[in-house]
This record gives sequence, C-alpha cells and structure tokens, in this order.
Amino acid sequence: MRSRRGVVLLYHRVAGPRRDPQSLDVSVEHFHAHLDVLARAAVPIPLPEFEARRRAGTLPPRAVVVTFDDGYADNLSSAAPVLTSRRVPATIFVTAGMVGRDREFWWDDAERIAFTPAPLSGGVPGLAVSWSAADGVVRAGDGAPDRWSVQDQTDPTPRHRLYRALCAALYPLPADERDARLAEWRTWACVGAAARPSHRVVTREELRALAGTAGVTIGAHTMTHPVLSRLSPADQRRELEESGAWLAQAIARPVRLVAYPFGTRNEVSSATTRAAREAGFDGALANEPGAAWRWSSRWRLPRMLVRDWDASTFAQRLESWIADA
Repeated sequence: MRSRRGVVLLYHRVAGPRRDPQSLDVSVEHFHAHLDVLARAAVPIPLPEFEARRRAGTLPPRAVVVTFDDGYADNLSSAAPVLTSRRVPATIFVTAGMVGRDREFWWDDAERIAFTPAPLSGGVPGLAVSWSAADGVVRAGDGAPDRWSVQDQTDPTPRHRLYRALCAALYPLPADERDARLAEWRTWACVGAAARPSHRVVTREELRALAGTAGVTIGAHTMTHPVLSRLSPADQRRELEESGAWLAQAIARPVRLVAYPFGTRNEVSSATTRAAREAGFDGALANEPGAAWRWSSRWRLPRMLVRDWDASTFAQRLESWIADA
C-alpha cells in the first residue's frame, strides 16, 4: 500500500526542565515517550528516503520524519542516544556559523540578560523601552525557571517584559549588529559572554560524532540564523550556500537539504526559495504546519512543531496530523 503524503516533525532541543521562554525544550522523559508513540503509531523513515518516496508517491502509510533545528549540543548528548536505541532516524539542521563558537543563540543570550538574578539599574542601552530602577530590582523568583513563554499574552513581571522587548529588537538585525547589541546588553547586565554549558551549540568534533551516528543525517540551517527574507537575494544565497559547503567539508559528506531559520511565511520569500535552489540543495524545509503531500513544493516542505507534551498529548496531536494528512 502506498501513500501520497506524510508528516515531518520539528524539534529543537531535548533538555530541561528550566526557564524556556521560546518553548524549544522537550524533556528527556517526554522525548522517550514521543519515540515510543512513533514506534507503535507511525512509520519513522529517514528524511532523504521520505523525500524521494514522497515525490514518487510511494510513501508508506503513516510515514513520519523526525527533524531538529539549530544544532544544540544536547542533540548529541540527549537526543541521539534515544534515537539510536529506538532505531528512529533523524535529520539535524545545524547553524554552521555557531559550530564550536563559545556563544549562545541570541534568544538564549537575551534570556540570561533579562532574567539575571542581579539588579538591573538604569535604562536599557540603545533600547526605547520603559525601564526604571524599580523595574530592575531583584524580586522573588527572578532567575528561577517558570512556565512563561513568548506565546503568552501577558508579561507577569518587568523581567518578562524586558525579555520580550530584547527579542523584538534583536530579531530583525543582521548578525554583526545583533552581536554588537548583545555585547552592550551583557555589559549592562554584568553577564558573561561565554556560552553556558546547557545552552551551547555542538563543537566541530561533536558535529562529526552526530554525522557518524546511525540513522542521523546533517542538514544546513544557514551560517548565522538570520531572517532570510530581510536579506538581499545575494546575501540569502550566501547564507545558504556557505552553510552547506562548510558543513559538507566538516563532516566529509554532501549536505543535500536545508531548513530555513524561523521558516514561517513571513520569513521565507520567493527570493529565499530561489536562493535555496541556486545554492545547490535538493530541497528545503519550512516551519509551516501541514502534511507533506506528493505535490508539496520541495522548496517549502511543511513541518509540525513539537512542544514538551506528555505521551497522551503527543499521541493525540500525531494522530490528528496523520489523519489530516
């Protein structure tokens, strides 16, 4: 029996519990549970095989692909052992310019700045946001994990409001301006520049270990994780092409697929998909919900974003996605 559609899952991290304002973490316990659900309710297959069979209309029923974005070190230390033990293949899209760099992604840097358990006095440098001495005093719970995320409609404390404002200011900036702004804010908040062990990206050696893990393939995720649609066509192609070439050299094998950073409709333009084609990739994945049909564009393949759900919730979501497919 053949199917003309399947489902691609999008994870980021297997980590926590801790403060996670972007809702990127899935706990180790829940990740184990998710793979158990996949084993009994779906047919997990490697992304390259999924793509070849999807385009040919020969996918098995209930075909599912596991993918990760960004390239956090916990993809190797926490996710890979579970994937291997369950024999579930996965593709990990790595931000090439962050590999081995002793820095955090900007949204993680913003989190430790905003929620530092130390006073934050004076106005926020270069940021047009209301911030008083009273806002910056240390309150009970500042610096401690909570369940708040940017998807929430309210900001329970000034620190949460600050985090949202920092992210809004950083999001549209090119990499060099973003790094300069973060350096200024780290100085203001007395926060170090070195990456926390819990938030770092893979080293080059760890990247090679990931690439050598049975069932794991490596994909590109640009050099600096920009909002591609805000860049010129030439800069979009450079971000995509250089990341694929760098990763291929690092792991000594071709890198055929790319995932767009952020990847929603506002962040992927026609120039972006054209740049992916011109960069020499075989296909590109977005962050737009939906089934991957035979006729879905290979340059904007949809994925379902997975959150830190328990087994029951994940099973319900997966069943609805497969049924919709």
